Amino acid sequence: MKKGDALDKLDQAGNTINSLYGSAWNTALNPTRYGWGSSLIGVLSIAPLSFASLGHLVGSSVVRQVPDETFEKITTLGAGDPPKKSE
Repeated sequence: MKKGDALDKLDQAGNTINSLYGSAWNTALNPTRYGWGSSLIGVLSIAPLSFASLGHLVGSSVVRQVPDETFEKITTLGAGDPPKKSE
């Protein structure tokens, strides 16, 4: 996998997390609009989404710091032909 492709996927994942995070807060803060059950689920989903956001931040930072050549070597480990079985 190329580093640019990985960064694109990370950006898409970050956008998804941010969208869900905003939606969770919106739902949690408007129980009269969405109902109390949905608001409680929104409140409960904020913590896991915060951890996901933090994990995304760390992962994205690490990927951005790894040189292109090293990144491609790491992501292609084991992608070669499998070893032949000895008879």
